[in-house]
Amino acid sequence: MIAQRYPVFRVFLLFCAGILLANFVDVSFHFFAILTGVSLLLAIFLAFFPPVFYSFRWRWMFGLVVSIFFVSLGVFITHLYGETNFKNHISDLPEGKRYYEVELLEDPLEKARSYGMQVKLLSFSNENEKLVEGSLKMMLYLQKSREASALRYGDRIVINTSVNKLRGPQNPFEFDYRDFLNLKAIYAQAYADSTSYKLASTGHGWAILRFAKNVRRHFLKAVDGWNLPESQAAITKALLLGYRYDIDDNTLKAYASAGAMHVLAVSGLHVGIVYTLAGYLLFFLMRIKRGAIVKSIILILLLWMFALITGMSASVVRAATMFTFVAIGTSLKRYTSIYNTILGSAILLLIIRPSYLFEVGFQLSYAAVFGIVWIQPKLSTLFRPSTKVVKLFWDITTVSIAAQVATFPLGLYYFHQFPTLFLVSNLIVIPVVTVLMYLGLLLLVLSSMGVVWLTLIKFYSGWLWLMNTGVQWVEKQAAFLITEIHVSRLELVLLYVLIFSGFLWLTKGGYKRLVLSMLCIIFIGISQLYEKHNLQQAATMVVYSAKGHAAIGLYHPSQSLFIADSAFLHDDDVLTFHVKHHWWALDAKPQYYCLEEVCTKSNSWNNKGLFSFCGKLICIPNEGELVLPKADFYVINEGYPNWKIENLMLSKIILGNSLRYSQRKKWKEFCLKNKLAFHDLNSEGAFQIVLNP
Repeated sequence: MIAQRYPVFRVFLLFCAGILLANFVDVSFHFFAILTGVSLLLAIFLAFFPPVFYSFRWRWMFGLVVSIFFVSLGVFITHLYGETNFKNHISDLPEGKRYYEVELLEDPLEKARSYGMQVKLLSFSNENEKLVEGSLKMMLYLQKSREASALRYGDRIVINTSVNKLRGPQNPFEFDYRDFLNLKAIYAQAYADSTSYKLASTGHGWAILRFAKNVRRHFLKAVDGWNLPESQAAITKALLLGYRYDIDDNTLKAYASAGAMHVLAVSGLHVGIVYTLAGYLLFFLMRIKRGAIVKSIILILLLWMFALITGMSASVVRAATMFTFVAIGTSLKRYTSIYNTILGSAILLLIIRPSYLFEVGFQLSYAAVFGIVWIQPKLSTLFRPSTKVVKLFWDITTVSIAAQVATFPLGLYYFHQFPTLFLVSNLIVIPVVTVLMYLGLLLLVLSSMGVVWLTLIKFYSGWLWLMNTGVQWVEKQAAFLITEIHVSRLELVLLYVLIFSGFLWLTKGGYKRLVLSMLCIIFIGISQLYEKHNLQQAATMVVYSAKGHAAIGLYHPSQSLFIADSAFLHDDDVLTFHVKHHWWALDAKPQYYCLEEVCTKSNSWNNKGLFSFCGKLICIPNEGELVLPKADFYVINEGYPNWKIENLMLSKIILGNSLRYSQRKKWKEFCLKNKLAFHDLNSEGAFQIVLNP
């Protein structure tokens, strides 16, 4: 039994069950707080009660109590992290503009038009202009300014603004940003211009985090002093310091398409390189008494020093924690299962922050590590290289395959693509990254001593050019990148069951494992067909909600059309966020039409903004038109309600996102006064309706 061989595995599953229970089921915090304490005391009592603990017949009672304890502990800690049960937690947001005192939980991140940051609300002014204590984590966006860029973690500012609840997804299959933030215990957002906030005080928060962020800022400036090309400097900051925010979109896309995105975030690969290098350099300690313990202590200190210079980002903290557990296990010189070690580090991280369970980085990191530990040793036995160079590349190959097998279901679920040339890119990237890490860390140490070694910087730049060139070549092989893949949560689970049972069958055989693997394949196929049938069996019209844009999708099993303004059509990022996930779910490949042309020109299916689709007339009127043709749906993107009511009585009016505030207000008043059916995309999200075929 897995639970008997790896007892930490059972603890991990029970604790995760508690986290899931707390997030997706409305459970009582106080009940589980009491249950956690009672089950802990009962477990301690049973452990020291021989008739139960040592009795085979009654020992199940101890197991049951321990299981209840870890589930309830997961619920209890998750509620503590979420803070919603605290007395001063703000559940009902004040209306209108108020004064708020907030503390920055991170350094500001530069966006296109603002600086974004997580903050904790400390107090706010009530109706009587008196400050009231309150607690709430939220996202704050500040207008771009020199003052905003100078803010730091731990600073406290007073803002005069309105705080709003987070909005859920506005379009079918759109990413749920509200749920994403809620799982991080962030429940609101606010925006303030440069005149609406003032720095109140500095130096709050955790001193160790303030120090870590200051150290990283120092090294970021040091990298700027190397005078590398802009793109190389951005990649260096990501590679050595975990700072990815200077990397341009084209570079990010190239690395993602090549399957090499993991090198741009300091994670297990980078920490593993540091751990291995430090281990080799400290080999002499193994010759002295208790050298293994001394070596492990130094290794752990070096790991966390590296975490410190990278700003203690979530990915590097995960990796450092994992390798810390490995170092401790190694120093004890006793057999400890690597699976128990890895799961132990995961449990510790989840106790500190339960929301890690829902973070893509956490899931990918541990999936990759388990794949490498479980699958790679089996793959490595398929070929025995005779030379060290061949063995190096064979090891990289087997590690890459193992990690990819373990993570590709998550990649399909979150990123909807699969880079089939991942093996080629990793054979290029991993050896080069290893060299870059060694050279880069040496350069950082020299820079901290005031030494700038130009020859070494040029050598480093050459290796970086080599990596970028290789990644760009792989990215250009577009035919080998499979995109537009939609995977449901059920299919994600089935894929992992398939990997687990299929690999066990290949390595150990067994009829039941083969049957389970075949059943998974069948159920995945049925799930895909069922979902496609449900989505495609009827013609639908969707008027999408995208701020400042107008977009309409018309979908039929035999034909699909997409009409949008030219700016929307040419912005692939906006298109992907708001619309493409819906297309992938429908398996639709619509024809594009520019809204400006549709409203001004006529063709076989369109007469200046009036067209028919599946027996329904749809009208997109221009602002200058005084008389409108009769239609079933009117999509209003501009103008005021100056048309005759008779044409609108039996129709549905859809108020688009590109309407100005005054126009939208007039249209709402007009519809309410004349009892006309309307749908406001700005407040209600996308309009979706099934049309009669």
